[in-house]
Amino acid sequence: MKIQSAIYRFLTVFLLLIFAYSAEAAFEPVSESPWLQGGTASSLFPTTPLVIMVNPACLGLLEGHGVAASASRPYGLRGLDRTAIAGDWMFRRFAVGAALSLSGDESYTEGTGVAAAAFRIMNGVVLGADISFRNLQISGYGRATGVSADIGAVWSPVSGIYSTALFRSIIRTDLGDSGDPSSPRSIELGLGVVPVDRVSLAIGAGRQEGLDTEFSFHTAFSPQSSISLGAGMITNPARFWAALSISVSLINVEYGYGEHSTLPGTHSVALCWGACAANPPALSLSGSEEESEVSAPEFPLNINTATEEDLLLIPGVGPGRASAISAWMRQNGPVSSIDELDDIPGIGPSLMEVLREFLVAE
Repeated sequence: MKIQSAIYRFLTVFLLLIFAYSAEAAFEPVSESPWLQGGTASSLFPTTPLVIMVNPACLGLLEGHGVAASASRPYGLRGLDRTAIAGDWMFRRFAVGAALSLSGDESYTEGTGVAAAAFRIMNGVVLGADISFRNLQISGYGRATGVSADIGAVWSPVSGIYSTALFRSIIRTDLGDSGDPSSPRSIELGLGVVPVDRVSLAIGAGRQEGLDTEFSFHTAFSPQSSISLGAGMITNPARFWAALSISVSLINVEYGYGEHSTLPGTHSVALCWGACAANPPALSLSGSEEESEVSAPEFPLNINTATEEDLLLIPGVGPGRASAISAWMRQNGPVSSIDELDDIPGIGPSLMEVLREFLVAE
């Protein structure tokens, strides 16, 4: 009986190790969001609160609160089918969010729950942290659970330029009694820029323990305020991805496809409700700081007389938001309070705080 017990324990640990490492390797390149297939690089320009699964600090880049759900089939394998749901709530200087991801079938399942918070410590600097709970179950061999914690930061040294750093699994437990860590440690860095309105570019690099450095690239373009196209790649091995995002009022629908160099492709879809996308301003190289100050209008602006060009000068108000505000004003007429702008689709709590600072109703 002792020999059988020893063999059983050995097989259990062996299988847990295999599945833990294979799950990490298989799931790592496949994000819960079609728009986040570029990993660290694409996390700088998130479109849903599913970014919580990639970097907790990027939660602070979202415009407002929202809820998102996604489904994917990694590498065309039905046994790895994955669903995820995430939500966030924005306050004046901080944001909180949570996400849940489930994958596998009746013989093998993996579940991950994440609770995250991001805090803006100063203009252009956001710190974030999360705690993750991972559960792995193999039919006939039991269940294993582990916990890990990550910390990250996002900062914008100048308008239109973003950078991020993430330290994954700074604290972690073993996955059950297997002795295998619940999540591998890694360091990830990213740099992004919005050279002109509706265009974003980003690069990322990450090093996970036991693996070589991985690089990621992301680019996105919005031909219209309601349509965005994204594409990019991850190296080692090479993996390419493309995504389409369509927004109608407060609803955003996404589809993504990822191509692996040796495995079948991955299809994924996501649906988000709320003002939950990032809206980064473009890099301004039109002149010196003194010239910009001379030509800029005096704030706060009167919303009842402000032009669309004036609105574009407000931090966080891009062409899409400026057009939406102008169209709403034309349709509804003058307002007596800035709080009335909260009725405009796509204006979230964080942006409302900015509008109250830069606009008045006279």
